[in-house]
Amino acid sequence: FVKLREDVTGTENILEIATGTGLLSFEICKLVHHINAIDIAPEMIRIAQKKQAEMHALNIDFQVGDTSNLQFMDGSFDKVIASNVLHLLADPDEALSEISRVLKPEGKAFLITFCHGENIRSRLLSRFMELSGFKARNRWTTKSYAAFIQATGFDIQTMEILPGKIPLVYIIAGKTNIR
Repeated sequence: FVKLREDVTGTENILEIATGTGLLSFEICKLVHHINAIDIAPEMIRIAQKKQAEMHALNIDFQVGDTSNLQFMDGSFDKVIASNVLHLLADPDEALSEISRVLKPEGKAFLITFCHGENIRSRLLSRFMELSGFKARNRWTTKSYAAFIQATGFDIQTMEILPGKIPLVYIIAGKTNIR
């Protein structure tokens, strides 16, 4: 969270997709002007809204929403955060197209994801997780994930790999407008 907090401080308008119960939005809400936070699961949004009322975090707008069909105007956001979600989507290309659409021309996308295909250990762990019901639909390596991001119309400005059993890749990207 430390890096993300630094990178979003002072931002006017942020969209967080796949917010879940709002953990990330609550972490950064005092550092930014406004956050729209969506999740496809109504129960997750209900929990986030309950937590929001308890915390009096008035600058977050939680709502049910689909990452692949964002209900926002073109160029609405300074920054879009997609943390720990792209590897779960059946069509991450469509999600990135929507992220690009709602970003302002000079906006930044935070495309943070686990690379389940990085090495034999991460692939085995990912398969084991699938047996317990957690399915990573996209098992990228760090290199193939970066190539995917670039192929979908983004220019990678920052890329950090956080080691772990399944490495986490922290990418900040801007639009290249090649789409």
